[in-house]
Amino acid sequence: MILEKKKECPLFIAFLAVACTVLAALGDWKVLNNAYGGLPKVIALGTIVCAFLHFLVVADFAKLKRAVGFFPMYLLLIAVYVLISMYIWVTDFSQASSISRAGQKILFQTITIIYAVFMCYLFEEKAVDHLFFSICAANAAIMLLEMPKYGVVESVASIVKCIVTFGSAEGFVRALEIHDITFLFGQFFIYYMMFAPKDTKAEKRVKYCGVILSLFFLLVGLKRSTLPAVLLVCIYVKLLRLARKTQKFILVTGISLFLFFYLYLYLTRSGILVAFLESLGIDMMGRDLLWRLPNDYYQLSPVWKGLGFEGVTDLVNMWYREGLINRAYPLHNDILKIFIELGALGFTLWAGINYIVYPRYWIKKHNTETGLLYMAILAYMTVTYLTDNTAFYFWCSIGLKLIPMSFSYRVLKSETQGKWRPPTPEESADEIWAIEMEGRTKNAV
Repeated sequence: MILEKKKECPLFIAFLAVACTVLAALGDWKVLNNAYGGLPKVIALGTIVCAFLHFLVVADFAKLKRAVGFFPMYLLLIAVYVLISMYIWVTDFSQASSISRAGQKILFQTITIIYAVFMCYLFEEKAVDHLFFSICAANAAIMLLEMPKYGVVESVASIVKCIVTFGSAEGFVRALEIHDITFLFGQFFIYYMMFAPKDTKAEKRVKYCGVILSLFFLLVGLKRSTLPAVLLVCIYVKLLRLARKTQKFILVTGISLFLFFYLYLYLTRSGILVAFLESLGIDMMGRDLLWRLPNDYYQLSPVWKGLGFEGVTDLVNMWYREGLINRAYPLHNDILKIFIELGALGFTLWAGINYIVYPRYWIKKHNTETGLLYMAILAYMTVTYLTDNTAFYFWCSIGLKLIPMSFSYRVLKSETQGKWRPPTPEESADEIWAIEMEGRTKNAV
């Protein structure tokens, strides 16, 4: 039986891809982010060069075709953003002031797709591990870069205090509050805890390192809300694996969240949600004001057209200039933000594609476990969508795409492993020659 030989990514190309990832992630360091904004993230496009070099070396058309096959699925959302926003801007030119920022956001969302696809082309089922350790290296580098400001002793004491007190952040740890990368570690924790393979000793080492490091960086990154979220998602995965009709429950989860968003919008606009959270003694940290201010600028209606991509940013800047808020804070509610910007139709398409179309795709095109992985990560991210601004975070968007894609290669590998194909003439000649040489050796002895 002759098996297809796997063509590994050459070491120098792998090093280049990892370097591009680390350098792009270093852009989230507050010093660089304040100076250059999201510009360093463009370095992630270096994976295109890596993919081109890899193709020159291996010239594997089947591998390229499989990777590129993910593009249409994810570009569907980009098409929604572009078409809905263009319609809004054309019919109401007064909302066109945010076109430049909207174009930038759409560009970066497109880059996340390009990066995820070509990383999976380069590394297949190991793409998630390469991304994880690259992000760990970047986060560790940011810690080392911040340490001279506070000193080694004070920095270590700050980390220990944060972990022991479960989130008390001062000095060094406060400087390490890197939102995008930290939220990504929640996705990694779910993957390594519940989905990463552990058949060999090497796989077990990677799995345990993944769990420990992702938990460490979650704690240091000062995102206390993520820990209950990831634990609840792990329980959810465990329960669904025990269910007889796992596929059905995955789809029911997606549809339920899709419908819940409309209820959430009503509860937010009416003030019921804020009143409920305040009755529990939860500190809203100004979110109550931020969620109330937009009420005069949108309608909770199926015919609401929307303000266009980045329209909410214009509103926030206006409130800041008028003195209604003391800083141009993000809205801290992605569900409300997307509804205001894309309107009822755009919001329905965004939620429907993410929560119904994509889970069904992963289940039908690959298998139930891949669909469950996608839904688990999405459910975790959904918790952050409700009170934060993570829906279009660069690295969070990459994780949501790349992790299920990379996992799907493992499914393909298990399906094709051991599949026989006829030998080529060259392989047949080599095998005959090997048999003849073995016979001559025995006769000589």
